[in-house]
Amino acid sequence: MPKELFVDPQVTRKADRLRFPEIPVHAYATPLAEERQRYGDRTLVRVLRDMMMVREFETMLGSFKAQGAYAGIDFVYKGPAHLSIGQEGAAVGSALALKPDDHVFGSHRSHG
Repeated sequence: MPKELFVDPQVTRKADRLRFPEIPVHAYATPLAEERQRYGDRTLVRVLRDMMMVREFETMLGSFKAQGAYAGIDFVYKGPAHLSIGQEGAAVGSALALKPDDHVFGSHRSHG
């Protein structure tokens, strides 16, 4: 972070417009049969398993944080717990697209 950064109000507050191409919304319409052919049933079952694994891990972390126990195991967790329950598909789907030479940089809510 710079200790000094000049911000020219005349430049910063200049009226202008953002221009960008259209962004499709709710446009995914690939039939399941095509996805099964593209990825194969074995891969899709693995994707589901990975999503379930992420959900269970986050459930466990939330339980340790809130109750100090999970599935009969006591554990006091005093660290942060920024859960992303319900977003498992985003993490697993993103990982599915990774190639061996790709790099991943986590964030503060990247348990998944």
